[in-house]
Amino acid sequence: MPALRRRGVASGPPRLSEAALPAEGDGLLAAPRGGPDMKRASGVGHLTPFLPGLEGLLEDASVSEIMINGPGNVWVERAGRLEPHEAPKLTAAWLHRAAIHIARPLGLDPAARPILDARLEDGSRVAICTPPASPEVAITIRRFGGRAFSAEDLVRLGSLPEDILEAARSTLASRQNILVSGGTGSGKTTLLNALIALLPEDERIVAIEDTLELRIDRANCLRFEAGATLSETSVEIRDLVRHALRHRPDHIVVGEVRGGEAADLLQALNTGHGGSLTTIHANNARSALSRLASCAMQAGDALPWEVTCRGVVDGIALVLHVARQGGQRFVEDALEVCGYDAATGHWITAPPGEAPGTQPDRSTHTHPPKEVNA
Repeated sequence: MPALRRRGVASGPPRLSEAALPAEGDGLLAAPRGGPDMKRASGVGHLTPFLPGLEGLLEDASVSEIMINGPGNVWVERAGRLEPHEAPKLTAAWLHRAAIHIARPLGLDPAARPILDARLEDGSRVAICTPPASPEVAITIRRFGGRAFSAEDLVRLGSLPEDILEAARSTLASRQNILVSGGTGSGKTTLLNALIALLPEDERIVAIEDTLELRIDRANCLRFEAGATLSETSVEIRDLVRHALRHRPDHIVVGEVRGGEAADLLQALNTGHGGSLTTIHANNARSALSRLASCAMQAGDALPWEVTCRGVVDGIALVLHVARQGGQRFVEDALEVCGYDAATGHWITAPPGEAPGTQPDRSTHTHPPKEVNA
């Protein structure tokens, strides 16, 4: 489910600059002259000259993520499993060079922005943390997936039960909305891509992401990316959710909900933009509903907790929770959202096609976040 643009936080010394790097005569080779155009780097391959010992990994399609914790400390993910990789030649100086090489085409200085997210032209993402925010330069490369899996592919692979796929089809066909939940690296984006492909080809999609990684193969799709400029007037997901309504969307897709934009999304979902989709980090399908309400409460103009929860019930019809276990990613649970009991603080849910209350443990007790009560 792999998939950098840029965001950063300013900080003071120590600075990371060319001056901190050894000279060529000190045993480090400079980047080859006449190499890839820095401003039009095609993907992870252009990092090869700066990450000695990782050449094979950068070209290996079976590697979905490369995690560099510091000099010589490298881990990779293959087929959902983490494994160490020996890279004794990957020194601190090489990592410094790599950070500068990635940041420079974006007009950034790692010294001023020790936390940096970037997107390469092939869609791969790079996250960089440099001193003083980290003792060593840390780089994580998440490769953009080689292909998008259809819903039918996921069924064949055993990742998506056929009855849950039919529930998702029915939900979208009736212009109701789906929330995909799961942990980091659980497969939320892969499932979201598959669900987007179920939407009618002749209807318009507006997709909003923090960094572009969704695969939406259709002509009538408008895509927005938050934080896409380096101006002081930053573009937030919440701004884009509001702006999306001016572009006549039939369906709104938000790559991931993390904060107050949830309030604007719920408002859109409850005002005629059915058949929309989003994802959220959560431990299980039921807690995803509370997480969504909690995110909405972070908006400065948030409604009371009970009203927000009712908005979640009206706005979300189906929750699909994905999990990762033993290297496998799969839909672990599916819940229809049936109601919210403000008196008891229970979400009322049921498995798709079943009446609420037939599974008592499908109702979960919730409380407003502590900060809401403050």
